[in-house]
Amino acid sequence: MSSEIGTLFEATKNIDSSTYFLAATGVKTVGTIADIQAQRGALARENYRIETEKRLARLKAIEAENDRRDVALAELAQNKAFQSTAGYYDDGMSFLNINKQVENKMNKDIATIRLMGNAVDNKFRSMLFENTMKEKDLVFGGYTSIAIGLTNGMALYKYNKDGNKQPNIDLSKYIG
Repeated sequence: MSSEIGTLFEATKNIDSSTYFLAATGVKTVGTIADIQAQRGALARENYRIETEKRLARLKAIEAENDRRDVALAELAQNKAFQSTAGYYDDGMSFLNINKQVENKMNKDIATIRLMGNAVDNKFRSMLFENTMKEKDLVFGGYTSIAIGLTNGMALYKYNKDGNKQPNIDLSKYIG
């Protein structure tokens, strides 16, 4: 391992520190861009998951609404069957009132199901909006960081290129 480091040191000993600063800045910039892209990809996957959950929640709300409607229709059918065997008139006030109460209860339950479905839908839309804002923050912050890094790297490069040398450390003392 130390021979590899010695070989690396020999191969790069004629490169001045300003070139190293410039190279380090380039590598850091590429790393920051890769990090931004990876985080944007993660946000895109999360948005896809949220969209899928949103669709499933909407489907569950529709199924719950249909189930409640089926229960009410079955109850109305039972009332009609009971009425036909008991001898009540179709237009009797008590029979009509019973059926009207079944319909009112069904409509109230369906309205509640729709309200809860809209609340869940709003929650998912809010999550998607927050992720959109996160992505914009990420991109702006990442590219700002890149600009700062490039400016700093270029300043260090010019500083060292103009003859302002950093202390030279002889690595041969440490590599043996």
